[in-house]
Amino acid sequence: MTEFDIPNPNNFCGGNFQDWLEVYLTSKCNGKCLWCIDKKGFHPKEHVSVNVLVKKIVESGKKNIILLGGEPTLYPNLQELIRKLNIEHKNVYLTTNGSNLDKRFVDLNLIGLTGLNISIHDYNLRYNYFITGIYINNLEEKLKNIQLSGIEVRLNCNCIKGYIDNKDKVLEYIEFAKNMGVHKVRFAELKDSDEEFVNLVKMFTYNYGLNEDPYKLGCNHNTVINGVNVNFRLMCGFQTNFRPKPKNPKQIGKNVLYYNGIIYDGWQMKPKNKQKETKMTDKELIRLLNDVYDNETTTQEAFYKIKKALEKLETENKDLKTYSYNNCRY
Repeated sequence: MTEFDIPNPNNFCGGNFQDWLEVYLTSKCNGKCLWCIDKKGFHPKEHVSVNVLVKKIVESGKKNIILLGGEPTLYPNLQELIRKLNIEHKNVYLTTNGSNLDKRFVDLNLIGLTGLNISIHDYNLRYNYFITGIYINNLEEKLKNIQLSGIEVRLNCNCIKGYIDNKDKVLEYIEFAKNMGVHKVRFAELKDSDEEFVNLVKMFTYNYGLNEDPYKLGCNHNTVINGVNVNFRLMCGFQTNFRPKPKNPKQIGKNVLYYNGIIYDGWQMKPKNKQKETKMTDKELIRLLNDVYDNETTTQEAFYKIKKALEKLETENKDLKTYSYNNCRY
């Protein structure tokens, strides 16, 4: 009998957050984060209407909807989508790089949001610009207006080597958030980025439940520091080389609705270049047939090689591949 590595039940992949649906609204983005994981993501060509998206969301039965991108504030029908989801009694959240948060934009596009997650990766906004390519003017004023609109705000900070990369800087960021009137912050380790990875576990010397095997011991940990609700998001061995990777994982998947109107089992990777791979396989086939003709290989050997090549081609030419055992994107 196969023995599975079971994830912590409080993890995304362990079955927590099953009442959430992530909605990929657009692949467009005005940022320039070098470690952006969406660069490897699948970007459908088709864009369905707002009504189709709402229909799919309602059919999913999920209560909490989080709008993502790309940069979701670039989605042209954002307010219409939020309004129609409000009618369906959905809690609607959105994660943004903060580029479009002036009062006019908020009043025209974000009314009805339950919560807004703003990705700001350094309390020095000039440094945040170096990281994201986005400079945010008058942040305190904008945050105040957003919260006056009834929208709950959380700041998301990816801890990056050279920026927020030690305990003192984390504490300064928390003070920065508090001074801005924000009382929720998430600190996350970087995914798939060894050079810029910052270990939150060692930074806080294993306090707050932080651990070096988040797959089994938990990747999401909540605490309160200086009156601010803080969430620590750890990366497991599927997302960083610094943690043990489960050998035989048994995970609970999650659904992601893409802007083409299809709900996929997890986040998708770009499809393979089928034309290029087929052409290479044809060359190999012609060379192999020539070898048979010249008696340099037997027909039995050729049959075996062709069979293996076709099996490989069939595997590689699947339209989509999900992130293997990795449902976590944000």
